[in-house]
Amino acid sequence: MAPAADCAAEAAMLAKEQSELPRLEVASPADRPPYCITLETVMAFAGRVRTHVARCPNSDFAASAADWSRRRNDYARLFSQYRCKRTR
Repeated sequence: MAPAADCAAEAAMLAKEQSELPRLEVASPADRPPYCITLETVMAFAGRVRTHVARCPNSDFAASAADWSRRRNDYARLFSQYRCKRTR
């Protein structure tokens, strides 16, 4: 049996990570490597939010999960459009 998720600790970690996310509006598609890394970083964070909310549906992040999912999809399109390559 898998250990129970520590929802409060996960939410606190996500909140810290969210505060440290790079901002896409200061990145330029003309500067492709940093732009692609920014997209990839935000997409990965959105995936962690989705996983967290699946385990912890009462989390404070539950309200913003749909928004993060939309961002992830939008950024994935940009990632493809600018022919970015995964770093991980």
